[in-house]
Amino acid sequence: MTQKTKYLIVLGITLLGFILIEIYKPKPVIWTPTYSNQDDIPFGGEVLYKILPELFPSQQIHDEKFPVLARHTEQSVDLQHTSYINICNTFTLDSISLIKLLRFVSMGNTAFISAEDFGSLGDTLHLSTDYISFLKKGTATSLNFTHPELRQKKPFVFRMEDAEAFFVDTTKSTIPWTVLAYNHLKKPIFIKVKWGNGTLLLNSTPSAFSNYYLIKPQNCYFAINALRYLPQQTIYWDEYYQAPSIGSRFRVMNKSIRKASEASYDESPFRFIISQPALRWAYYLTLLGLVLFMVFEAKRRQRIIPIIDIPQNTSVIFVKTIGQLYFNKKEHLTIAKKKVTHLLHFIRDHFYLNTYQIDEDFLTELSNKSGLELGKLQALFHTIQHLNTVNSISEKDLIELNKSIEEFYQMVKS
Repeated sequence: MTQKTKYLIVLGITLLGFILIEIYKPKPVIWTPTYSNQDDIPFGGEVLYKILPELFPSQQIHDEKFPVLARHTEQSVDLQHTSYINICNTFTLDSISLIKLLRFVSMGNTAFISAEDFGSLGDTLHLSTDYISFLKKGTATSLNFTHPELRQKKPFVFRMEDAEAFFVDTTKSTIPWTVLAYNHLKKPIFIKVKWGNGTLLLNSTPSAFSNYYLIKPQNCYFAINALRYLPQQTIYWDEYYQAPSIGSRFRVMNKSIRKASEASYDESPFRFIISQPALRWAYYLTLLGLVLFMVFEAKRRQRIIPIIDIPQNTSVIFVKTIGQLYFNKKEHLTIAKKKVTHLLHFIRDHFYLNTYQIDEDFLTELSNKSGLELGKLQALFHTIQHLNTVNSISEKDLIELNKSIEEFYQMVKS
């Protein structure tokens, strides 16, 4: 068994252990509010959705997972004499959806919206929500209705953190709204706004409609009595705008300084990952896998590559060896002719001249292209032509010729 196989077996056993622990350990209670009609968690909306047929007998109730308002026009028959219900933490609409919602209400319909923040709808109606900031968590607040038939002698008691939002008229606008319920500070938490031929019913305590409070006999009648303001007609339960979008539907961004500074108010994506057991374990296992990969894969697994010397250019050595051979044998004329051959090759490559015939025209053209004096060129090539008429030259003559040719190269390249 190889070392790598052992590591894989240990890793597989570890992962299996984590999976078994996750399967058989007690499931924690999820307190995250969703208000979805499919969630039976404390702050889901399953109970409310199931009792709607009892509150609105013989009426159709539609569960909408798509933007219901965007699919219909003013001429849509199925949006006439209907009610719209949306319960969420933050009611966020884009400009087009907001226009369609207000148009839907103005046609004579009713919209029941419960949220702690109303976004662009609140801006349009010139109202916002604020929070009770001077009471500590764990304390209680009470809610009650203004209508004599709905008002209770003993108010409905809720935890402060679940019913701390209330409505504030931001600009004292001329849009009238009627208070239907208030908290113990006489702050409005349930209002009615007339819009066109229809009605907007706005509530700032969505937790009151959750499973947690509907299963309590002393609290369930608050939600039931609030829904009595809806007429007996077809209902559209909107699940589409309850789904939070990343970065745009955090829980109420205009909380008081005290509330916003609390650690529990942090709703960053990373905090959400840590709060969910499955995502948290996936995050931990990913980090563990990266650490194990760095530990076991950091060592060299490839054989050492041998160092290969750079090939040396032996042409210069060869030329020096041949030159030394000719020089030792006193073959000065042979060396001189090879120097001349190299010079003529240089002239052909750099000045594109035909060196077959060396005459005055050739020397004049070479002088023009190289910029050298014609007299120096004549002296050089006179010496070169002299080589063709002799059988040998002295060492001194070879040195003088070599000197003249090197001067030619230097003056051309400078």
